[in-house]
Amino acid sequence: MLDSLRTGGPSSQAALARRTGLAAATVNSIVKVLRQDGRAEIRPVNGREAHVALVSSATTLVAVEVTHDAVHASAYAFGQGRRFDARIPTSRPGAVLEGVRAVAEASSTSMEELGGIAVAVQAPIERSSGAVAGWVTDRLPAWRGVPLRETFERDLGMSVLVDNNVNFAALAEWTWGVGRGVDDFLYVHAGQGVGGGLVINGAIYRGGSGMAGVLGHIVLEPSGDICYCGSRGCLTTLVSEAAILDQLNASHAARASLQHVIASARDGDPACQRVLGEAGRNLGRALANAAKVVAPSVIAIGGPLGTAGRLVFEPMASTMAVSNLRLVAPATRFRPAQLHQRPAMLGGVAALLAASGQGLSELPAWVGEAAHHPVHS
Repeated sequence: MLDSLRTGGPSSQAALARRTGLAAATVNSIVKVLRQDGRAEIRPVNGREAHVALVSSATTLVAVEVTHDAVHASAYAFGQGRRFDARIPTSRPGAVLEGVRAVAEASSTSMEELGGIAVAVQAPIERSSGAVAGWVTDRLPAWRGVPLRETFERDLGMSVLVDNNVNFAALAEWTWGVGRGVDDFLYVHAGQGVGGGLVINGAIYRGGSGMAGVLGHIVLEPSGDICYCGSRGCLTTLVSEAAILDQLNASHAARASLQHVIASARDGDPACQRVLGEAGRNLGRALANAAKVVAPSVIAIGGPLGTAGRLVFEPMASTMAVSNLRLVAPATRFRPAQLHQRPAMLGGVAALLAASGQGLSELPAWVGEAAHHPVHS
């Protein structure tokens, strides 16, 4: 029942009985228990029908994201209907504890009262060592060889969920975005870097090494620029924010950020339109190959490039037509992601709710709004 409500959203009891194969009386009994526990509510749809929806308990959950230059932490205080944020301007390991303590204090919650902590790391994580993959540690030098989960649990004194940031973002988009309701889903984040998160049969797929979905390092141009992973011509060297800005700088059409490039392209700037079109075509080449292997029902494009609309999606679609993708994976749909504000941290919340036997059929508005009492550390 919980899985059905998480993946399908608010549903009538009749629909729940059909999806789960349970008797109507059994569904009714479970709904009563969920309501008594404060994990579900009945929402009238019209005069004759009502839907069951999962709701949050009064717990406070903390999600953290470790980036190359900072640690971001948020406390989601469901009992208060508020979110509290902190940014620690360093990515050293001790900053995670500092961020968690800051948002817990801001939400008037003791560390012992927290309902759970999830940490997203902006790097691939090796399954064998539980540490950041060695070939990216130059981007996170303080984390070289650090066993992530063991370190966080020792410092925080409680169980911690740890994953790559794009895996968590994929989980959020699958739970509450365009991936809802499908069993196989590929999420692509295209911004400062390029990464992928793969959901198969309702769970994040990490592969034997723990690094499935490293789409940014698919080689498209063997004689292209050197990537920080050591290869030449990776997708990252063609469609990341740095790559796009470098192309514009070289043509004396400099822009400050990828968002500025998208805005200028919408205003008709030909150079910005050109680089976004080329980014879309290169993204299409990589995703056509990925789709032929995995054939997911939905591929969502998140990050700044996912907000560019037809500027990226039209050239991406034309490249996929050239690759004859529709013959091999005719059912795969390409969609812009819906969750653009803090998707990795929302994925941490989704993972914590699922781990505790809870869930949210819909995201409350306050989760994505400006935080109450932001903490500046």
